[in-house]
Amino acid sequence: MTLALLLLPLLASIPSSIAKVVTYNWDISWVHAAPDGFDRPVIGINGKWPLPKVEANVGDTIVVHATNSLGNETTGIHWHGQFQTGSVNMDGPVGVTQCGIPPGSSFTYSFQANPAGSYWYHSHASGQYPDGLRGPMIIHDKAWEATLKIEDQYVMTVSDWYHDQMPGMVHYYLSAQNTIDHGGAEPIPNATLINDKQTETFKIKPGKKYLIRIISMTALAAHYVQFDGHKMEVVAIDGVPVKSTPTDVILVSSAQRYDVIITGLRNPKKNYAFVSQFDPDMFDFVPEGLVMANDGILEYDPAFGKPTPLRKDSFPGFLDDFTLVPLDGQPLLGNPTQTVTMNVNFTDFSVGARAGLGKTPYIGQKVPTLFTALTTGQNAKNPKVYGETTNPYVLNKGDIVQIVLNNLDDGGHPFHLHGHNFQVLARTTTQPWDGNTATFPKVPMRRDTVKAYASGALVLRFKADNPGVFLFHCHIDWHVESGLTVTFIEAPCDLQKQFPNGIPHQQKAICQKQGIPTEGNCAGNTRNPLDTSKCVQPEQFDPNPYGALINPPKGRRMRDFAREVAAAQASP
Repeated sequence: MTLALLLLPLLASIPSSIAKVVTYNWDISWVHAAPDGFDRPVIGINGKWPLPKVEANVGDTIVVHATNSLGNETTGIHWHGQFQTGSVNMDGPVGVTQCGIPPGSSFTYSFQANPAGSYWYHSHASGQYPDGLRGPMIIHDKAWEATLKIEDQYVMTVSDWYHDQMPGMVHYYLSAQNTIDHGGAEPIPNATLINDKQTETFKIKPGKKYLIRIISMTALAAHYVQFDGHKMEVVAIDGVPVKSTPTDVILVSSAQRYDVIITGLRNPKKNYAFVSQFDPDMFDFVPEGLVMANDGILEYDPAFGKPTPLRKDSFPGFLDDFTLVPLDGQPLLGNPTQTVTMNVNFTDFSVGARAGLGKTPYIGQKVPTLFTALTTGQNAKNPKVYGETTNPYVLNKGDIVQIVLNNLDDGGHPFHLHGHNFQVLARTTTQPWDGNTATFPKVPMRRDTVKAYASGALVLRFKADNPGVFLFHCHIDWHVESGLTVTFIEAPCDLQKQFPNGIPHQQKAICQKQGIPTEGNCAGNTRNPLDTSKCVQPEQFDPNPYGALINPPKGRRMRDFAREVAAAQASP
């Protein structure tokens, strides 16, 4: 047993008074940046971009006072991977656990840092994080880190980057014209970034160990990561420590995180390159001139000079994360008490293509789903009150929930669960799951974001031990906009007991400022919550997201149209 595990009971007994309150004051506004040489408006914090790192120790309270100075967009922040136990109203997705923060208003997020690991924060308002509102978040477990015997640690974010702003691109992506012109394809990014720039340097000493926290903040693309001349030891994924596993290459999909250790060479004669390179399978086509890779440097001595960039056409033999074993040895959860079967579907409607995991693509309702759970009493146990288009699944406290996800699409999808991590029991590559439970691992891999392969299947399992309202969705941001999301309403009556005074005042205030109801069913009906006739109904899509913009003539390039749309909008 590791020192970290031996120390856990001791750490749990230490008075909570040693935990800190870590406070950030953020003014969220438009700034300009050119990380790849192309200047464009981006969403910054306190007048700067890239955004600041959030950092705390596990058990600390993180407080973020956020003011929306964007002027033309509402916003909200999700703390990706944090469980939000007892604080689900701080989870951040707009229309789910809160109303958007309107321009000129402020909102204070406050939650306990848990669990430890490598995470990130990002806007969970329509299309905003590809416009820059995302940054790393590190929650330290000092006892676990001590067992690694590392010299230092570095954060390495990987992301894709677009030259055009999201409103115009989202509008065209969801339009019928995109289906005609491009078969509904996602816009292809213009660049790949490391730590929101073109290159990064990590200083390395011979023979010393370094923890590198690799965090994907992409909207679409997966990345291959490799360090020339240095093998990686994977020690954690998505905040879950795992038995140290060597590999030369990892493939990190949108929203996933890998903590890896590299060890400095004993007698280096040069500096070494590392690379973050797009997975071309994520693109409908590779545009001519697109630079697929971004480079970094492991620097032993500046006098050695810059290394030759690491360039490869392919990366065979990348790590299969299914083989990773959690360090805590959590056994396979017991037989499921509730099984949810989902099918990834893309469907062409008259307004354009949409995606769904069930009967309908996700469409947000008038009342944030959490508020419906808190204000409808015993009716909160009836999924009907949340509206069909939120794809609601009500879970009982203590349920063992099994998700069987069939990917009927010919592309891969990284699926993320809020409020939990899940065990991954099976994953197929080109066919449905065969129903064979005998092949389930005794100690399954566990994380909060896992990739479903093209035309394959996933079997996931988690315990409903965290009352709240949590999304399960594909983390490709274009597919969130398309509707590839369902909602888990977990132990709603227990959740009501966590909020004996009802919805906090500051949350009501930002809703009321926008005329959004905060009580009742999906339409705000408090007298008869089971009457959902005035809720948003399936196929009631907004045909013109971000305004009634004209469609481009057939054959015009998506990128050209998106640029013109962005230019036509009020520019910051």
